[in-house]
Amino acid sequence: MSFIDALIGHLAQHGARHGVGSDDLPLLVPAVVAAGALVAFADGATDPAELREIDDEALGCLMGDATRTEDIHRVLAKHLSNYDRDTKFGHDRALAVLADFSDAPEDQRALVLRAALDVGGAGSDGALTQPERDAALEIARILKLDPSTHGL
Repeated sequence: MSFIDALIGHLAQHGARHGVGSDDLPLLVPAVVAAGALVAFADGATDPAELREIDDEALGCLMGDATRTEDIHRVLAKHLSNYDRDTKFGHDRALAVLADFSDAPEDQRALVLRAALDVGGAGSDGALTQPERDAALEIARILKLDPSTHGL
């Protein structure tokens, strides 16, 4: 079963009561992971706590279904590989995932931005560095969200 099929199957059981439509979930988790990767890599160094936070945020979108952890790791590994190959390529691929999500309902786009901010806050001092803040502003712009309403 593919990652997308597994997400849709999970949604059929749990997603409707959380306001996430079956057409939205296949893009929601990858968008959360992509946004988290943008912030985690923004300052040139990833903190293990940031990577754990990406996992936690993506798993939260799946309503805590731990059986999907391997799928989340696979998506995250793809982003890590993209950044390892070339930083600009990794950045551009993550932006493309977010651009695909930019027409999602506002509450879902806001969830993606909040997840990215949580990833940045998971770093060593708990505050966003300037490059992480810049990445969060870029995420807000791509997702068509007002940064000022999200603490940016």
